[in-house]
Amino acid sequence: MDVLVEYFEPGQWLVIPSRAALDEPPVLLPGQRPGQEDVAEWARGHGGVDFATTELSVTVTNRSDAHLTLRGMWAEVVDRAEPLTGALVSRLPQGVSGVPELELDLDQERPELWEVDEFTRRRVGARPFLDRTHVRLAPDESQRFIVTARIRSSCCTWELVLAFRGDDGTEFAVRPAPGFRTTGLPVTGLAPVVRWAWFEDPPRFWRDTARLDWCSQGNPDPELPPAPRELRKLAGRFGPHLTHFLSTGTTGPEQQLRLATVLPAVRLAVDLVKADRKGRHADAARLRAELRRRFPRPVLEQAYVAALLAAGLTHGIPSGHREKLVGYLASTPAAEVLRPMIAAAARR
Repeated sequence: MDVLVEYFEPGQWLVIPSRAALDEPPVLLPGQRPGQEDVAEWARGHGGVDFATTELSVTVTNRSDAHLTLRGMWAEVVDRAEPLTGALVSRLPQGVSGVPELELDLDQERPELWEVDEFTRRRVGARPFLDRTHVRLAPDESQRFIVTARIRSSCCTWELVLAFRGDDGTEFAVRPAPGFRTTGLPVTGLAPVVRWAWFEDPPRFWRDTARLDWCSQGNPDPELPPAPRELRKLAGRFGPHLTHFLSTGTTGPEQQLRLATVLPAVRLAVDLVKADRKGRHADAARLRAELRRRFPRPVLEQAYVAALLAAGLTHGIPSGHREKLVGYLASTPAAEVLRPMIAAAARR
């Protein structure tokens, strides 16, 4: 049995313990063009560790003469410690990597492989992926998986383990080398936050705190503004759904930051829905203009949908707004978490 494990998206974000390493940036090797510097390998050479996720391409090839069934895939944690502190370095701007749909949660004692929804990142099914999916390989047949290992509250060294069973009942496990190390976000934050600017002359690291200012050392968790009364009533019944939607499924300091950004928009959107319902057209026009001036479109959409649901649970959703909500749910897969709230509001 051959098992090839490679980085799928090598080192998009890495934590480097020593800030002094930033003064010795990556260099071009003979034959390389600007932008082809191996920043991930440079970072690991300075003790760098994958931040938040490690994305792997796992290819399994049956080299035997018999059929084999892949019975399990999990992470075996070798050691666990507090999250690593240091500089946070990005190889590329955030958001360029693929979105694997199989995950290992390294914060668990025995991280098993789960299928997750591409948009909400919630687990699919009640059992791990290989407990409900039959992967049987004929001789010389291969199967490729893209696996993301995620971590939030610790730093761990871990190995991938795959379990197989032959048609004759023989069972065995494979631990492909090498091992991996992944860290979450330390309480003290990460600083500096930098991005490799290969296009500069000479190439250098740029400060990038605008992207991840919640990582910066010394920055407190964002203070959440008070939510409108209508939203608090909604959260009382559907708190987890609403938080997941407004924070786009993030956790920890990033979740707080996103909620701090969207709640002021929700407050204005609640006032807008009230003004529309009471026929105060001048107030509604003023509030629409203010929302468009202060907030980007994705935040506006989230705020308006939350305000409509808050009003809908109290007064019922007018038919025109109900169509908007159903259309939003259909066109935005990430809004699937809203379905229970929309159903409850539509029944009024």
